[in-house]
Amino acid sequence: MKALYLDCRFGLGGDMFLAAMHELGVDLSRLQRIFIEAGIYVSIEPLSTMRQSIIGTSLSVKWPEGQPLRHLPEIVAIIKKLAISNEVQARSIDAFQRLAETEAAVHGKAVQDIHFHEVGAIDTLVDVVGAFWAVEQLDVTNIVASKLPWFSGTVECEHGILPLPAPAVLELLKGKPVFATECEQELITPTGALLIDQLVTDFSSGAEGTLLQTGLGYGQRESRGGLRISLLESDMPKQTMPTESEAIIDEIYVVESHIDHLTGEELGRCFDIFIDAGALDVFFTAGVMKKNRPAGSLKVLCKPTDLAQIEQLFFTHTHTLGLRRQKTERVLLPRKEERTETPFGEMAGKSYSIDGVKISKPEYEELLKFSKKTGRSLPELRYMLFGNTK
Repeated sequence: MKALYLDCRFGLGGDMFLAAMHELGVDLSRLQRIFIEAGIYVSIEPLSTMRQSIIGTSLSVKWPEGQPLRHLPEIVAIIKKLAISNEVQARSIDAFQRLAETEAAVHGKAVQDIHFHEVGAIDTLVDVVGAFWAVEQLDVTNIVASKLPWFSGTVECEHGILPLPAPAVLELLKGKPVFATECEQELITPTGALLIDQLVTDFSSGAEGTLLQTGLGYGQRESRGGLRISLLESDMPKQTMPTESEAIIDEIYVVESHIDHLTGEELGRCFDIFIDAGALDVFFTAGVMKKNRPAGSLKVLCKPTDLAQIEQLFFTHTHTLGLRRQKTERVLLPRKEERTETPFGEMAGKSYSIDGVKISKPEYEELLKFSKKTGRSLPELRYMLFGNTK
């Protein structure tokens, strides 16, 4: 198994991480194409850089002027357009959700009111998405880091002059080991702290395993050193997606309101609105409310990253005057998308395992397409092609 060891004694920034990963063999021109193909025009150029008589790489990231302020939904929308794997997309969105929650906590605002400005600029999108993408490119399963340098001084930003480490950095570094330095400039940027928070599984005083290669990434400021990343062949436990026999646990929100004032057509339209916005599920339970009114409970399940948008849509399209929301856990069986060869042609579906038995299940839209094509009923096709899978 491959592992990375991050020697952070001279600090860490997102650009330093990507620059060092370039030295380990990651082709950043591919990352540039991914953004450009999604309509985000950016130049990502590794530059050979000499400091303290040691050659390394720094990173130049440039984009057109006039970028808008971006809130979390805009950041998520960009990430969803990128031609990256589902895992890289999910980890990138989770990272920006974590950053938004951190900024909201330190500035006393709601998550939906946080605009990313400096930390939401194109270079940070490149740094965050690029980090997860680069780790996947090298097939790395574990990332370990050294203790982190403590620093002081001040930094000027949109909130004024702030002491270092910046408040968001302090929040993200909670629970991580640090050591004292006399440095009075920013050694760990908010993006660097976010990558530490989201990528690193352990902290150690040194690398462990068979050394394969090293990379040295420099930041934009002149400094005594850079971020050295070592690529290792390691026997450390693999930190990856669960196997098919293991359950996946994550957090979701349930947003709910009692509805007694919509027509059937208006209520039906809400289902389409929520699903198009990324809701995991929508359902309506009929009942009777006060004053013996026929009514029901409309519930929407969504990911934390979609919560703000779902709540806004709930108010806009139902005109309810109040919502209830609850954070809860769900337990999922891992599943894989696959295409199955059938007598009628290739059919898209998914597979999962229960008690070691693999089960394949067609997508409804695929069954419907072949039902129209062959004249056979949906249950007939399902039983014929996939047994009694429901």
